[in-house]
Amino acid sequence: MANTSFNHGSAHYSQQRQNGSVTKHEPFIPLSSEIKSKLSNSKCNFSLYSPKMVSWKFSGKELKVDEAVIKILCEQSKKSFIVTFDLLKKKNERQMNYIESLASQGITTFTFVAKTASPFIMGLGAEHPTETGMILDRNIGVPYIPASSIKGVLRLACAINLAELNEEYKKTGIVPDEDATLVKYFGSMSQDTGKQSRGQLMFLDAYPKDKISLKVDIMNPHFGKFYSGDNKQPVETELPVPIKFLTVEKDTAFVFRCAFVPLGNSTCNEAEIRKIFTTAFEKVGFGGKTSIGYGRFTEITE
Repeated sequence: MANTSFNHGSAHYSQQRQNGSVTKHEPFIPLSSEIKSKLSNSKCNFSLYSPKMVSWKFSGKELKVDEAVIKILCEQSKKSFIVTFDLLKKKNERQMNYIESLASQGITTFTFVAKTASPFIMGLGAEHPTETGMILDRNIGVPYIPASSIKGVLRLACAINLAELNEEYKKTGIVPDEDATLVKYFGSMSQDTGKQSRGQLMFLDAYPKDKISLKVDIMNPHFGKFYSGDNKQPVETELPVPIKFLTVEKDTAFVFRCAFVPLGNSTCNEAEIRKIFTTAFEKVGFGGKTSIGYGRFTEITE
């Protein structure tokens, strides 16, 4: 019996299995031919292409993502990013104009350009058919760093700086949430009273400065059955199963913009803020897998 050619999700694969054919791979999500055609276009927004155009295949009785899909996504990103260059340029111009408008009102602003000193991945655990996601700007389709993530990393970097300078903090290695510097820059909320204080540092999303490219990276977990719950403890007899994922390549420049919006007569210590960014770039890192060296940046002085 010939394999019926249609694209209706699991039904498509049930039909293939009955016919013994598992060589043709299609997106598992039901897509019309018109949508498939638009997504296959080299000008397609990568944030639309990435979660939908993922091919699947049967491995024994299990339905799994095609191993080649990460490479396919990487190749598509190169085509898409060429088209989005002008959009990225306009996004950076809008942010720059906003920062300049704040500066014209007497607000202290900061712009840092830093390039990736190691591979960078933001949103590795985000939902995605491959289970290795990446945060992409919905409108532009390029990787970026959300302002909320930047604030979290900068707060940790500030705490590290405080711990290195304060003898009392050195003893425990813990900087209390009510520390005046942390509250000043990043705000706080009392667990007892519920009283809130907003941070006086305001952050914008960080976007690539101009060019950007992705590459295929790999992680090699050795205890897959233990992590999945099939084994009660890790054993050395398991074979490692390589997992491929996408990262932003080294030497990709990102633009970080923030402003100090004071409360009352509060003043800004520019040197302190610059040191916080330096610690974040070089010691803490942004995104995932920072504990093994990913997400480090080197500031570019222009």
